Amino acid sequence: MIFRQAKLEDIKKIQEIERKYYEGFNCPLKTLEEWIKNLPENFIVAEQNKKIIGFIFFEYLNETKAVPFIHTLEHKKDGRFVYVSEVGVLDRHENVLQQLLDKLIEKAIKDDCKKIIWLTGQKYKHDKLESKILKQNNFTKLKKVFEWEYYPNKFVSDHWLWEKII
Repeated sequence: MIFRQAKLEDIKKIQEIERKYYEGFNCPLKTLEEWIKNLPENFIVAEQNKKIIGFIFFEYLNETKAVPFIHTLEHKKDGRFVYVSEVGVLDRHENVLQQLLDKLIEKAIKDDCKKIIWLTGQKYKHDKLESKILKQNNFTKLKKVFEWEYYPNKFVSDHWLWEKII
Protein backbone atom coordinates (compact mmCIF):
# COMPACT_ATOMS: atom_id res chain seq x y z
CA MET A 1 0.00 0.00 0.00
CA ILE A 2 1.28 3.43 -0.95
CA PHE A 3 0.02 6.67 0.59
CA ARG A 4 0.69 9.91 -1.26
CA GLN A 5 -0.63 13.39 -1.90
CA ALA A 6 -3.52 13.65 -4.31
CA LYS A 7 -2.88 15.14 -7.74
CA LEU A 8 -5.27 16.84 -10.13
CA GLU A 9 -5.13 13.84 -12.45
CA ASP A 10 -6.57 11.72 -9.59
CA ILE A 11 -9.88 13.58 -9.55
CA LYS A 12 -11.84 11.24 -11.85
CA LYS A 13 -10.86 8.22 -9.76
CA ILE A 14 -11.63 10.10 -6.53
CA GLN A 15 -15.08 10.95 -7.92
CA GLU A 16 -15.65 7.28 -8.84
CA ILE A 17 -14.82 6.27 -5.28
CA GLU A 18 -17.09 9.02 -3.93
CA ARG A 19 -20.03 7.80 -6.04
CA LYS A 20 -19.63 4.26 -4.71
CA TYR A 21 -18.89 5.27 -1.12
CA TYR A 22 -21.63 7.91 -0.89
CA GLU A 23 -24.16 5.86 -2.90
CA GLY A 24 -24.31 8.02 -6.00
CA PHE A 25 -22.92 11.33 -4.81
CA ASN A 26 -19.61 13.00 -5.62
CA CYS A 27 -18.09 16.44 -5.01
CA PRO A 28 -18.08 18.90 -7.88
CA LEU A 29 -14.89 19.04 -9.91
CA LYS A 30 -14.28 22.67 -8.89
CA THR A 31 -14.32 21.78 -5.16
CA LEU A 32 -11.87 18.90 -5.53
CA GLU A 33 -9.58 21.00 -7.72
CA GLU A 34 -9.47 23.75 -5.09
CA TRP A 35 -8.72 21.29 -2.29
CA ILE A 36 -5.93 19.57 -4.21
CA LYS A 37 -4.37 22.76 -5.61
CA ASN A 38 -4.37 24.66 -2.32
CA LEU A 39 -3.85 21.95 0.29
CA PRO A 40 -2.32 18.87 -1.38
CA GLU A 41 -0.41 17.85 1.74
CA ASN A 42 -3.74 17.23 3.50
CA PHE A 43 -5.36 15.27 0.67
CA ILE A 44 -4.01 11.74 0.96
CA VAL A 45 -4.79 8.90 -1.42
CA ALA A 46 -4.19 5.20 -0.82
CA GLU A 47 -2.93 3.20 -3.79
CA GLN A 48 -2.72 -0.53 -4.19
CA ASN A 49 -1.22 -2.00 -7.36
CA LYS A 50 -1.12 1.54 -8.83
CA LYS A 51 -4.89 1.97 -8.35
CA ILE A 52 -6.45 4.46 -5.95
CA ILE A 53 -8.67 2.61 -3.47
CA GLY A 54 -9.27 5.33 -0.90
CA PHE A 55 -8.63 8.91 0.15
CA ILE A 56 -8.98 11.37 3.01
CA PHE A 57 -8.99 15.15 2.96
CA PHE A 58 -8.69 17.29 6.09
CA GLU A 59 -8.27 20.91 7.08
CA TYR A 60 -7.05 22.66 10.22
CA LEU A 61 -9.49 24.88 12.09
CA ASN A 62 -9.44 26.91 15.30
CA GLU A 63 -12.88 25.83 16.49
CA THR A 64 -15.04 22.75 16.76
CA LYS A 65 -17.76 23.05 14.14
CA ALA A 66 -19.50 21.27 11.28
CA VAL A 67 -18.41 22.62 7.91
CA PRO A 68 -20.77 22.22 4.92
CA PHE A 69 -19.78 19.22 2.81
CA ILE A 70 -19.19 21.20 -0.38
CA HIS A 71 -17.24 24.25 0.65
CA THR A 72 -14.33 26.49 -0.14
CA LEU A 73 -11.31 25.89 2.05
CA GLU A 74 -11.62 27.01 5.64
CA HIS A 75 -8.07 25.88 6.46
CA LYS A 76 -6.13 27.94 9.02
CA LYS A 77 -2.34 27.50 8.97
CA ASP A 78 -2.27 28.00 12.74
CA GLY A 79 -5.32 25.77 13.30
CA ARG A 80 -4.91 23.11 15.97
CA PHE A 81 -8.10 21.16 15.29
CA VAL A 82 -8.14 18.71 12.39
CA TYR A 83 -11.46 18.65 10.55
CA VAL A 84 -12.09 15.65 8.27
CA SER A 85 -13.75 17.22 5.23
CA GLU A 86 -14.12 14.07 3.17
CA VAL A 87 -13.13 10.43 3.08
CA GLY A 88 -13.88 7.52 0.78
CA VAL A 89 -12.80 3.90 0.30
CA LEU A 90 -13.82 1.20 -2.11
CA ASP A 91 -15.79 -1.80 -0.87
CA ARG A 92 -13.59 -4.65 0.27
CA HIS A 93 -10.99 -2.11 1.42
CA GLU A 94 -12.60 -0.97 4.67
CA ASN A 95 -9.30 -1.52 6.51
CA VAL A 96 -7.85 1.28 4.36
CA LEU A 97 -10.04 3.78 6.22
CA GLN A 98 -8.15 2.92 9.42
CA GLN A 99 -4.83 3.31 7.62
CA LEU A 100 -5.86 6.70 6.23
CA LEU A 101 -6.89 7.79 9.73
CA ASP A 102 -3.47 6.64 11.00
CA LYS A 103 -1.77 8.81 8.33
CA LEU A 104 -3.95 11.77 9.32
CA ILE A 105 -3.05 11.33 13.01
CA GLU A 106 0.65 11.06 12.15
CA LYS A 107 0.56 14.36 10.21
CA ALA A 108 -1.64 16.09 12.79
CA ILE A 109 0.76 15.24 15.63
CA LYS A 110 3.71 16.45 13.53
CA ASP A 111 1.82 19.71 12.87
CA ASP A 112 1.09 20.14 16.61
CA CYS A 113 -2.67 19.70 16.36
CA LYS A 114 -4.65 19.02 19.51
CA LYS A 115 -7.74 17.14 18.34
CA ILE A 116 -9.54 15.59 15.39
CA ILE A 117 -13.11 16.53 14.50
CA TRP A 118 -15.17 14.13 12.38
CA LEU A 119 -18.77 14.52 11.26
CA THR A 120 -20.83 11.50 10.23
CA GLY A 121 -24.44 10.47 9.90
CA GLN A 122 -26.31 7.45 11.16
CA LYS A 123 -28.16 5.68 8.38
CA TYR A 124 -26.03 4.98 5.32
CA LYS A 125 -23.43 2.26 4.82
CA HIS A 126 -20.54 4.76 4.88
CA ASP A 127 -21.92 6.36 8.07
CA LYS A 128 -21.94 2.99 9.81
CA LEU A 129 -18.38 2.22 8.67
CA GLU A 130 -17.13 5.61 9.86
CA SER A 131 -18.94 5.30 13.21
CA LYS A 132 -17.38 1.87 13.72
CA ILE A 133 -13.87 3.24 13.02
CA LEU A 134 -14.45 6.25 15.27
CA LYS A 135 -15.57 4.05 18.17
CA GLN A 136 -12.60 1.72 17.67
CA ASN A 137 -10.28 4.73 17.85
CA ASN A 138 -11.83 6.15 21.02
CA PHE A 139 -13.51 9.17 19.48
CA THR A 140 -16.18 10.78 21.65
CA LYS A 141 -19.61 11.53 20.24
CA LEU A 142 -19.79 15.25 20.92
CA LYS A 143 -23.09 16.70 19.71
CA LYS A 144 -25.86 16.27 17.18
CA VAL A 145 -25.76 18.68 14.26
CA PHE A 146 -29.11 19.97 13.11
CA GLU A 147 -29.44 21.28 9.58
CA TRP A 148 -26.03 20.21 8.27
CA GLU A 149 -25.57 21.26 4.65
CA TYR A 150 -24.54 18.19 2.69
CA TYR A 151 -25.08 19.86 -0.71
CA PRO A 152 -25.74 23.54 -1.45
CA ASN A 153 -29.14 24.37 0.06
CA LYS A 154 -29.84 20.73 1.01
CA PHE A 155 -29.78 19.84 4.70
CA VAL A 156 -29.95 16.78 6.94
CA SER A 157 -30.36 16.50 10.70
CA ASP A 158 -28.98 13.05 11.45
CA HIS A 159 -25.27 13.89 11.75
CA TRP A 160 -23.05 13.98 14.82
CA LEU A 161 -19.75 15.69 15.56
CA TRP A 162 -17.15 13.36 17.03
CA GLU A 163 -13.78 14.34 18.50
CA LYS A 164 -10.57 12.73 19.58
CA ILE A 165 -7.95 14.51 21.64
CA ILE A 166 -4.45 13.73 20.34
